[in-house]
Amino acid sequence: MGFSERARRVRDGRLAQGQRVAALCSCVSLYHPIGHRATLSFLAELAGPYQRHERSLLAALEALEASRAVWRVAGAAYANSRVKHKRLGRRVPTFEDRPPSRTGHWYAAAPDLSRRAAVHALKRWEQDPEQASADQEVRSLVRWCVATGGRLTGEQLDTVLSRRTRDETDDVRWPLTLMASAAGARRL
Repeated sequence: MGFSERARRVRDGRLAQGQRVAALCSCVSLYHPIGHRATLSFLAELAGPYQRHERSLLAALEALEASRAVWRVAGAAYANSRVKHKRLGRRVPTFEDRPPSRTGHWYAAAPDLSRRAAVHALKRWEQDPEQASADQEVRSLVRWCVATGGRLTGEQLDTVLSRRTRDETDDVRWPLTLMASAAGARRL
């Protein structure tokens, strides 16, 4: 069952609320731009307690579908760009010409919503007890990013972007990706 069929089940008023919430969680299992748990938590922040209220559930689905639609448009634009580049003989994409990321960035028409989502996910990352032993420079940058609502200085953003290009482990790459998104960096 694909995303659209699961979304249809979320909208189906004949189903019990629990089944509809489970269908929303299934949608998030297929498209979770800021991680599964962070995406669900952010949807609750945006729409309200979707587990209990139908209006909130439908608003959460609408927000998720809107983000997915923007991501799909970005993916189609990238595919068209790659076809043009290949026709011109540029077979290998440059570092700057990468496909839209499936995770680490909440795609939205309004950049502020993308920043809010990234900061939300960073707060969750910071509160995770497993991150207590994480790289101290990254933890410091995350604290700053959360405190300023995603606004990094030029030097901090340069550090985030340069560290993302190195061969970092996933536990370091993830918060760096979220900080780049929060700061509005074009290339994720």
